[in-house]
Amino acid sequence: MMIRKATRADLQQIVEVHLAAFEGFFLSMLGKPFLRKMYQAFSSEQHGVIRVAIDDEQRVVGFAAGTLAPDLYFPALRKKKWFAFLITAIPGIIKHPIKVLRKLYYAMFYRGDKPETLQQTALLSSIAVLPAMAGKSVGKALLADFEQQVMQAGGNCLYLTTDKHGNAAVVAFYTKAGYQIESEFTQPDGRQMLRLTKSF
Repeated sequence: MMIRKATRADLQQIVEVHLAAFEGFFLSMLGKPFLRKMYQAFSSEQHGVIRVAIDDEQRVVGFAAGTLAPDLYFPALRKKKWFAFLITAIPGIIKHPIKVLRKLYYAMFYRGDKPETLQQTALLSSIAVLPAMAGKSVGKALLADFEQQVMQAGGNCLYLTTDKHGNAAVVAFYTKAGYQIESEFTQPDGRQMLRLTKSF
């Protein structure tokens, strides 16, 4: 297995990995076109980072996506791509109108849920691994690689957010890797979240 920067040619496989890893999650409800647009932005927009784990047959088996500067990345992305994201979200709006519209409204103001105590910190938005690769340390390798990208860019801190409840294995994965729970917060839809950070 090797880890490298994602390319446009990887996007379809990245979407498939996301759907396999996050079945039933909100972003998965928005469908493949929306996910493709989202991960394409991490690949092509300034301050975006997306790395892929490739197996011996050159298949994408996992990825890590985020941004080196969430305060800059998300406002710029909304300014440039809001209409394209809205169009690709239409199938999800039709299937789940209230939930999707509420989330999209929240997304208009999203800046990465950055901790107020940290001014310059990178965001790990997502790590996903094919279920068939569970237990093979793919996620661990992707996390270490993403941290390396942050450090190479001059960053000294990385944070992420994850669900507070029913999520013990994920929280344990990050705490074992040196992350600490920095704070808790509640999203506008009532979803309770943890914010974890790691300094280098």
